[in-house]
Amino acid sequence: MGWDIDVREKVYQRLANEIFFRILRGEYALGAKLPSYKEIAKEAGSSPETLRKAFRELQQHGVIEKTRKGYFATSDKIAVTAFRERYLASIEEAYHNAIAKV
Repeated sequence: MGWDIDVREKVYQRLANEIFFRILRGEYALGAKLPSYKEIAKEAGSSPETLRKAFRELQQHGVIEKTRKGYFATSDKIAVTAFRERYLASIEEAYHNAIAKV
């Protein structure tokens, strides 16, 4: 019988989640410019390339926006709420999967 070890969450996804949580908590205000990915990478102890992937992930979900002046937290509350709901649904699914295994 094989081991049932599931390591789905990548480091860039964890970083993307942390950036998103900071937006939710208001540490990065809606519409505000974010620190550069190099600054966040240094603070998080990660590589700039990993942060670039995290930014790309958040950008695809409409949570952050890229402009010529850098990256900004979206000012679209609906996009933030939608991403929050998807995140919570994924956590709930993982919870139910864990219960099924026990």
